[in-house]
This record gives sequence, C-alpha cells and structure tokens, in this order.
Amino acid sequence: MERVPASQKMRKEFEEVINGTSMSEFLLSEVVKRGAGIVLQEMLEAEVTDFLGRKHYERQTEGESVGYRNGYEPSKVKTA
Repeated sequence: MERVPASQKMRKEFEEVINGTSMSEFLLSEVVKRGAGIVLQEMLEAEVTDFLGRKHYERQTEGESVGYRNGYEPSKVKTA
C-alpha cells in the first residue's frame, strides 16, 4: 500500500468534484468546503514538518526525540 499524505488524497477528491466525476447537488458549496479543508490540511502538515524537521514518512535520525507525526509516543504503564 502506497503511503500518501492526507492532503494529496483530499486534492484527488477535489479534482473529482471539479471534473464532475463525483456528482454533487451543491457544487459551489462543495468546492468551497473541500478547498478550505485542503488549505487547512496543508498548513497543518507544513507546521508538523517544520516542528519535526523531517518530511512526511521520513524516519527520524538516531538520538532525535522531538516527536512523532502520527501522535504515537512510547509510554510506560504504571500500575499499583
């Protein structure tokens, strides 16, 4: 399975709406809604890329512990 950022998937859906592949009753509102979603998604991806210092699906270097792109963080379970 190919790993594709969410913004690229959203752009493909947007192009389908524009080209008429996906039939929608309210085309203008659909275009505005999906366009705004793409802009927000790309801004979030850029912010995370800047924070982590690496691109999408790029592994972190040894000793680098800035954070995780997918929200995963190793933790220890503390029980009584």
